[in-house]
Amino acid sequence: MRRTDLVVPADRIAALRIPPLAVTTGAPNPEWADIPMSVWRFRSRPALSLPLDPASAQQARRYVRLAVWAPLLGVTSQLGWAAALFSDVPRPAQAVALAVALVVLIGTQLAPTGRLPRQTPYRTRHGDVRIPAVPLSVAERWIDQNPGVTATDDPAPRPHSRPFYAAWSVALLAAAAVSAVALATNGREDFVLLWLLVPALTAAGAATASRILPRGYVSFERPSPP
Repeated sequence: MRRTDLVVPADRIAALRIPPLAVTTGAPNPEWADIPMSVWRFRSRPALSLPLDPASAQQARRYVRLAVWAPLLGVTSQLGWAAALFSDVPRPAQAVALAVALVVLIGTQLAPTGRLPRQTPYRTRHGDVRIPAVPLSVAERWIDQNPGVTATDDPAPRPHSRPFYAAWSVALLAAAAVSAVALATNGREDFVLLWLLVPALTAAGAATASRILPRGYVSFERPSPP
């Protein structure tokens, strides 16, 4: 099935007319679900009500119900790591803090929290709304019913600027270096799992740095001969 991205101009969002076809599969008689457009998972608004196939709608509703707890669990996990790594506490308390951090981390990965569909809308830096991977037949109906709405196959722009990703990559790599120095010079024998924090931060920093390049960029492409 051929798919394309829909782009809804900012001034057309309020008057948007959405055809009753699932943006996930193109099937008629879809179920409607409010899909958050914010990158912050604990915010269910602003949201856009989209027609989805039943399975995707159920997953999306479950995600919206449970995502509000994600920041709290993330903070709990980080506090556990910090207490185990930087607090001068007895070994039993350190082990408990580390166990809490690991249980929360593993639990958030394995729990059936649902998921948002691939067609989750998001706002571009210019305020427009982009809905990725919509079936072409559905996209044509959207365009017919909403003047100004367009379809594109161009790679989606990054949600943030290059300086944003550069700053965060530097911060994450610096945090990895500080953690490595702290573990090496704290004068005690740390639990081996604490050292996993260093490669995790390093990997996160490298992944963030890779987002400085635009989508679709081929770094090793050889120039064509003149």
